Amino acid sequence: MVTEKKRIGCRSFTIENGALSLTVTEYGATALSLTRDGVELLLGFDSIRSYEKSGAFIGGIVGRWANRIGGAAFELGGRRYELCANEGRNCLHGGDDGKAWNKRLWSGRIVDDVSVCFTLCSPDGDNGFPGELTASVEYTLMPDRVRIDFSGMSNADTYFCPTSHIYFSLGEKNILGAEMQINASGHLEVDEGLIPTGRILPMTGDFDFNIPRPIGRDYDDCFILCDAPACTVRTNDITLQVFTDYPALQFYTGTYLDCGHAPNAGFAVEPQFFPDTPNKPDFPDALLKAGERFHKYVEYVVEVLSKE
Repeated sequence: MVTEKKRIGCRSFTIENGALSLTVTEYGATALSLTRDGVELLLGFDSIRSYEKSGAFIGGIVGRWANRIGGAAFELGGRRYELCANEGRNCLHGGDDGKAWNKRLWSGRIVDDVSVCFTLCSPDGDNGFPGELTASVEYTLMPDRVRIDFSGMSNADTYFCPTSHIYFSLGEKNILGAEMQINASGHLEVDEGLIPTGRILPMTGDFDFNIPRPIGRDYDDCFILCDAPACTVRTNDITLQVFTDYPALQFYTGTYLDCGHAPNAGFAVEPQFFPDTPNKPDFPDALLKAGERFHKYVEYVVEVLSKE
């Protein structure tokens, strides 16, 4: 069942299916809340002012390019494209010149009893990216999971990598004690600006999440996926599994959460292409050709552990 009601001053939708309830809004196509049996599993805010002020992308959809592009520029078709440099000299989550995607109003519509779709038109030159692009994000709530489908089409060749920046708390006040397991073949070495060097490092030491282990410390790192589920997170009460057809997963432990949320109050697991792919010819290709339809998905599966 889908009901429509204003939340944070914006048109919003609540989908209910079994024990799960998901609320999403046109502001940033943001996931405001996900509860299971009344327990809040996400971080969010009660006011639009907090979403406007926050720099942590909480719950929103980021694009055109999730994560970082080094030097806020790339070359395509013999032309150099200068992007918005919003993290030092680099472009983070597509830039924020004239508002980042998570701070724009998307157009929402009810698809059916369990799905809501948001659409955004991104003009040619938006934050420096080529092509007029129409993006859509569809949230579907099943009895045990949230599915997000990312789609898009551009009238010119461009790079496109949207993702969700949901932060999961899983009902905990601090997530460093949660147990994480990632099905990855390696992780990307990065420089001081968190731009990949091009080297792929093994899953050893603190990065050996092939075996379940407590999170324990801060991470903001990209893992190369090799199996499903992409990752599994366990607390005392809840298990979260992530499934996606993206090739990589950025794991971020909320070091710089803001506007009332303490560091490590939630974690983000962001499915995506490799960061800085437009400048790394050895990375898997992520070019969206003019007129081609883009589609990727992520599913977040929630299981409550038995108390017995």
